[in-house]
Amino acid sequence: MNRLDNLASLDLRSLSEILASRAPTVPELGRGEWLGVVELMTMRLTDECGSLSVESWVTCSLALEYALEAAVVSGSIDQRESVIRRLNLSMALLQRVPSNAEVGILNPSHLFDLLFQELPMSAEEARDLSVDWRALDIVQIRLLRAVKNLISPALGLVRLVPREGGDGRLRAWEEVFPSLP
Repeated sequence: MNRLDNLASLDLRSLSEILASRAPTVPELGRGEWLGVVELMTMRLTDECGSLSVESWVTCSLALEYALEAAVVSGSIDQRESVIRRLNLSMALLQRVPSNAEVGILNPSHLFDLLFQELPMSAEEARDLSVDWRALDIVQIRLLRAVKNLISPALGLVRLVPREGGDGRLRAWEEVFPSLP
């Protein structure tokens, strides 16, 4: 049995404890295997989120952060994809459990900060580019699509936790979002 099979056989608590301890090391798993670990953590968290204690949430959040970091370092995904995956998972989790400032994947303020660090352009720039996006070259269209993939779960988070609303930083993006490819 290989290392990924060993990890897949563990329950969420055991898997999270191992990953939160930053094991296995990045070279111990291949590119595709790290992506598999990210998918495994995503599935387990989504399935079992209702029964976790605060302490378990902290461990699971650290484990997910390590899995995403290792997936980026191994070349499985890039940093932008890591943030998109984190935002999408957090949105799914926050539909079932309350937000929690002590847990990275349940902390809307932290998630909005990640989003704004990763966005490659301002809402105004996106608005200007998206006016006639079909006439753009493929690189610019892909960039706008990446922006949309980042903004989409963030707008979902705002609807789930309106009091956290991204400090109003997402208002301009709400207007631009429908025009993005």
